[in-house]
Amino acid sequence: MGPDDDGVSFAHALATLKEQGSALLVVGSVPEEMFADASATMLGDPSADPPRRRLVVTSEPNGSQALERLRETGPLSSEYARLVTRGKEARSASAASQPLDRARPRTHVTDGSISNLGITIAEVIEEFDLFAGGLDPAEFRMAFDCLPTLLSTYDREVVFRFVHAVVAQAREVSGLVHFRLPRELDTELVGLFRPLFDATVELRIDGDSLDQRWHFRDRDLTSDWLPLETPPDGEK
Repeated sequence: MGPDDDGVSFAHALATLKEQGSALLVVGSVPEEMFADASATMLGDPSADPPRRRLVVTSEPNGSQALERLRETGPLSSEYARLVTRGKEARSASAASQPLDRARPRTHVTDGSISNLGITIAEVIEEFDLFAGGLDPAEFRMAFDCLPTLLSTYDREVVFRFVHAVVAQAREVSGLVHFRLPRELDTELVGLFRPLFDATVELRIDGDSLDQRWHFRDRDLTSDWLPLETPPDGEK
Protein backbone atom coordinates (compact mmCIF):
# COMPACT_ATOMS: atom_id res chain seq x y z
CA MET A 1 0.00 0.00 0.00
CA GLY A 2 2.76 2.43 0.82
CA PRO A 3 6.26 3.23 -0.35
CA ASP A 4 7.79 0.43 1.73
CA ASP A 5 7.03 -3.27 1.26
CA ASP A 6 4.56 -3.79 4.10
CA GLY A 7 2.95 -0.36 4.11
CA VAL A 8 3.64 0.14 7.83
CA SER A 9 4.78 3.75 7.45
CA PHE A 10 1.70 4.60 5.40
CA ALA A 11 -0.65 2.94 7.88
CA HIS A 12 1.04 4.74 10.77
CA ALA A 13 0.76 8.10 9.01
CA LEU A 14 -2.97 7.57 8.45
CA ALA A 15 -3.52 6.48 12.05
CA THR A 16 -1.73 9.61 13.27
CA LEU A 17 -3.95 11.84 11.16
CA LYS A 18 -7.02 10.17 12.60
CA GLU A 19 -5.82 10.34 16.21
CA GLN A 20 -4.94 14.02 16.02
CA GLY A 21 -7.56 15.21 13.58
CA SER A 22 -6.58 16.30 10.10
CA ALA A 23 -7.40 18.39 7.07
CA LEU A 24 -7.22 16.89 3.58
CA LEU A 25 -7.10 18.58 0.20
CA VAL A 26 -8.78 16.39 -2.42
CA VAL A 27 -7.54 17.13 -5.95
CA GLY A 28 -7.89 15.72 -9.43
CA SER A 29 -10.39 16.36 -12.22
CA VAL A 30 -12.89 13.54 -11.84
CA PRO A 31 -16.69 13.52 -12.35
CA GLU A 32 -18.87 14.84 -9.55
CA GLU A 33 -20.31 11.43 -8.75
CA MET A 34 -16.86 9.91 -8.36
CA PHE A 35 -15.74 12.68 -6.04
CA ALA A 36 -18.94 12.06 -4.04
CA ASP A 37 -17.94 8.39 -3.63
CA ALA A 38 -14.50 9.38 -2.35
CA SER A 39 -16.01 12.01 -0.07
CA ALA A 40 -18.41 9.48 1.45
CA THR A 41 -15.51 7.25 2.49
CA MET A 42 -13.99 10.23 4.33
CA LEU A 43 -17.26 11.12 6.06
CA GLY A 44 -17.19 7.75 7.79
CA ASP A 45 -18.78 4.35 8.23
CA PRO A 46 -22.59 4.48 8.59
CA SER A 47 -22.36 1.67 11.17
CA ALA A 48 -19.89 3.55 13.39
CA ASP A 49 -20.82 3.60 17.07
CA PRO A 50 -21.20 6.34 18.08
CA PRO A 51 -22.22 7.80 14.71
CA ARG A 52 -20.01 10.43 13.12
CA ARG A 53 -21.22 14.01 13.30
CA ARG A 54 -21.13 15.09 9.67
CA LEU A 55 -21.32 18.44 7.90
CA VAL A 56 -21.37 18.93 4.13
CA VAL A 57 -20.85 22.44 2.74
CA THR A 58 -21.99 22.81 -0.85
CA SER A 59 -22.83 25.38 -3.51
CA GLU A 60 -25.72 23.26 -4.77
CA PRO A 61 -28.95 25.27 -4.34
CA ASN A 62 -30.90 22.18 -3.24
CA GLY A 63 -27.92 20.20 -1.96
CA SER A 64 -29.23 16.97 -3.48
CA GLN A 65 -25.86 15.29 -4.03
CA ALA A 66 -24.61 16.41 -0.64
CA LEU A 67 -27.79 15.11 0.96
CA GLU A 68 -27.22 11.70 -0.58
CA ARG A 69 -23.75 11.54 0.98
CA LEU A 70 -25.21 12.32 4.39
CA ARG A 71 -27.84 9.62 3.92
CA GLU A 72 -25.16 7.07 3.03
CA THR A 73 -22.92 7.77 6.01
CA GLY A 74 -25.12 7.87 9.10
CA PRO A 75 -28.28 9.19 10.77
CA LEU A 76 -29.83 12.44 9.58
CA SER A 77 -31.04 13.86 12.89
CA SER A 78 -29.74 17.34 13.70
CA GLU A 79 -27.26 16.15 16.32
CA TYR A 80 -25.49 13.99 13.71
CA ALA A 81 -25.91 15.62 10.29
CA ARG A 82 -26.01 19.15 8.91
CA LEU A 83 -26.03 20.64 5.44
CA VAL A 84 -24.81 24.15 4.60
CA THR A 85 -25.73 25.66 1.25
CA ARG A 86 -24.92 29.06 -0.20
CA GLY A 87 -27.63 31.18 -1.80
CA LYS A 88 -28.33 34.76 -2.73
CA GLU A 89 -31.32 34.88 -0.43
CA ALA A 90 -30.74 33.65 3.09
CA ARG A 91 -33.47 31.96 5.05
CA SER A 92 -33.59 30.96 8.68
CA ALA A 93 -31.95 27.68 9.53
CA SER A 94 -33.80 27.26 12.79
CA ALA A 95 -35.62 24.01 13.41
CA ALA A 96 -38.92 25.90 13.40
CA SER A 97 -38.37 27.04 9.82
CA GLN A 98 -37.47 23.61 8.50
CA PRO A 99 -40.07 21.38 6.82
CA LEU A 100 -41.12 18.45 8.95
CA ASP A 101 -39.28 15.93 6.82
CA ARG A 102 -37.35 13.36 8.83
CA ALA A 103 -35.54 12.26 5.66
CA ARG A 104 -33.59 15.52 5.49
CA PRO A 105 -30.92 16.86 7.83
CA ARG A 106 -31.12 20.33 9.28
CA THR A 107 -30.10 22.73 6.51
CA HIS A 108 -28.44 26.12 6.95
CA VAL A 109 -28.64 28.53 4.00
CA THR A 110 -26.19 31.43 4.05
CA ASP A 111 -26.52 34.65 2.08
CA GLY A 112 -23.55 33.68 -0.09
CA SER A 113 -20.96 35.86 1.67
CA ILE A 114 -17.73 34.23 2.77
CA SER A 115 -17.94 35.78 6.24
CA ASN A 116 -21.40 34.38 6.94
CA LEU A 117 -20.33 31.02 5.59
CA GLY A 118 -17.47 30.93 8.09
CA ILE A 119 -19.76 31.95 10.95
CA THR A 120 -22.26 29.23 10.05
CA ILE A 121 -19.60 26.52 9.95
CA ALA A 122 -18.25 27.65 13.34
CA GLU A 123 -21.75 27.54 14.84
CA VAL A 124 -22.37 24.00 13.54
CA ILE A 125 -19.06 22.78 14.98
CA GLU A 126 -19.92 24.35 18.33
CA GLU A 127 -23.38 22.74 18.34
CA PHE A 128 -21.95 19.32 17.49
CA ASP A 129 -19.45 19.72 20.32
CA LEU A 130 -22.28 20.53 22.74
CA PHE A 131 -24.37 17.59 21.54
CA ALA A 132 -21.41 15.27 22.07
CA GLY A 133 -20.42 16.69 25.43
CA GLY A 134 -17.00 17.19 23.86
CA LEU A 135 -16.13 15.67 20.50
CA ASP A 136 -13.78 12.68 20.37
CA PRO A 137 -10.95 12.64 17.80
CA ALA A 138 -12.32 12.00 14.30
CA GLU A 139 -15.93 12.18 15.51
CA PHE A 140 -16.55 15.41 13.58
CA ARG A 141 -16.33 15.07 9.80
CA MET A 142 -16.75 17.78 7.17
CA ALA A 143 -16.83 17.76 3.38
CA PHE A 144 -16.28 21.23 1.87
CA ASP A 145 -17.27 21.20 -1.79
CA CYS A 146 -17.46 24.87 -2.73
CA LEU A 147 -13.83 25.98 -2.84
CA PRO A 148 -14.01 26.55 -6.63
CA THR A 149 -17.07 28.78 -6.15
CA LEU A 150 -15.28 30.87 -3.54
CA LEU A 151 -12.24 31.21 -5.81
CA SER A 152 -14.43 32.47 -8.64
CA THR A 153 -15.94 35.11 -6.34
CA TYR A 154 -13.11 36.30 -4.07
CA ASP A 155 -9.39 37.03 -4.31
CA ARG A 156 -7.16 34.07 -3.59
CA GLU A 157 -5.78 35.77 -0.49
CA VAL A 158 -9.27 36.10 0.98
CA VAL A 159 -10.07 32.44 0.27
CA PHE A 160 -6.70 31.34 1.64
CA ARG A 161 -7.37 33.13 4.95
CA PHE A 162 -10.88 31.66 5.08
CA VAL A 163 -9.66 28.09 4.57
CA HIS A 164 -6.92 28.61 7.16
CA ALA A 165 -9.53 29.75 9.72
CA VAL A 166 -11.97 26.90 9.02
CA VAL A 167 -9.23 24.27 9.21
CA ALA A 168 -8.08 25.75 12.54
CA GLN A 169 -11.63 25.48 13.92
CA ALA A 170 -11.86 21.84 12.88
CA ARG A 171 -8.47 21.05 14.40
CA GLU A 172 -9.63 22.47 17.75
CA VAL A 173 -12.09 19.56 17.99
CA SER A 174 -9.72 17.03 16.32
CA GLY A 175 -12.06 16.70 13.35
CA LEU A 176 -11.41 15.05 10.00
CA VAL A 177 -12.24 17.48 7.20
CA HIS A 178 -11.67 17.49 3.47
CA PHE A 179 -11.83 20.27 0.88
CA ARG A 180 -12.31 19.63 -2.81
CA LEU A 181 -10.20 21.44 -5.41
CA PRO A 182 -10.75 19.82 -8.83
CA ARG A 183 -7.36 20.65 -10.31
CA GLU A 184 -4.33 18.51 -11.07
CA LEU A 185 -1.69 18.07 -8.38
CA ASP A 186 1.03 20.01 -10.21
CA THR A 187 -1.04 23.16 -10.85
CA GLU A 188 -0.12 26.47 -9.26
CA LEU A 189 -3.47 26.76 -7.49
CA VAL A 190 -3.09 23.40 -5.75
CA GLY A 191 0.44 24.37 -4.75
CA LEU A 192 -0.93 27.51 -3.10
CA PHE A 193 -3.34 25.65 -0.83
CA ARG A 194 -1.40 22.45 -0.06
CA PRO A 195 0.56 23.94 2.88
CA LEU A 196 -2.71 24.43 4.78
CA PHE A 197 -3.46 20.70 4.77
CA ASP A 198 -1.98 17.66 6.49
CA ALA A 199 -2.23 15.58 3.33
CA THR A 200 -3.30 15.90 -0.28
CA VAL A 201 -5.45 13.12 -1.73
CA GLU A 202 -5.07 12.81 -5.48
CA LEU A 203 -7.91 11.18 -7.46
CA ARG A 204 -7.75 9.66 -10.93
CA ILE A 205 -9.85 7.42 -13.16
CA ASP A 206 -8.18 4.14 -14.15
CA GLY A 207 -10.42 2.35 -16.59
CA ASP A 208 -13.73 1.96 -14.80
CA SER A 209 -12.34 2.47 -11.31
CA LEU A 210 -11.47 5.47 -9.17
CA ASP A 211 -8.01 5.45 -7.61
CA GLN A 212 -6.51 7.58 -4.85
CA ARG A 213 -2.95 8.49 -3.92
CA TRP A 214 -2.00 10.18 -0.64
CA HIS A 215 0.76 12.78 -0.24
CA PHE A 216 1.67 13.65 3.38
CA ARG A 217 2.83 17.19 4.11
CA ASP A 218 5.17 16.60 7.06
CA ARG A 219 6.60 13.26 5.93
CA ASP A 220 8.58 12.21 2.92
CA LEU A 221 5.79 9.81 2.13
CA THR A 222 3.50 9.19 -0.82
CA SER A 223 1.29 6.14 -1.16
CA ASP A 224 0.88 3.97 -4.21
CA TRP A 225 -2.29 4.39 -6.25
CA LEU A 226 -5.05 2.60 -4.33
CA PRO A 227 -8.55 1.64 -5.47
CA LEU A 228 -11.27 3.55 -3.68
CA GLU A 229 -13.02 0.26 -2.85
CA THR A 230 -10.40 -0.39 -0.16
CA PRO A 231 -10.36 2.71 2.07
CA PRO A 232 -6.77 3.27 3.27
CA ASP A 233 -7.68 3.70 6.92
CA GLY A 234 -9.87 0.60 6.97
CA GLU A 235 -12.96 2.71 7.52
CA LYS A 236 -15.51 3.65 4.95
